[in-house]
Amino acid sequence: MVALKVGMLTQQGGHRVVLQVDSTHVQTPPVEHLFFYVGLGALAAFEIIEWPLALLMMTGHMLIDATNRPGLHQLGEALGEA
Repeated sequence: MVALKVGMLTQQGGHRVVLQVDSTHVQTPPVEHLFFYVGLGALAAFEIIEWPLALLMMTGHMLIDATNRPGLHQLGEALGEA
């Protein structure tokens, strides 16, 4: 029998959904980031922006999130407020 557990993990950077099947753990990107990715996908689907640009923006966003550098996060927040 397979045991499936679903939970929320709150860390700096957002809320993550954690799925556990037996001994395997899978974490999603922060839920806030998923909305950003869906929004970029929608913009590309409606041809407001091109697909390569959407993929480039998603990749850059994921790389900045993966580095966990406070300076880059502050720069991203400043650009987001501008």
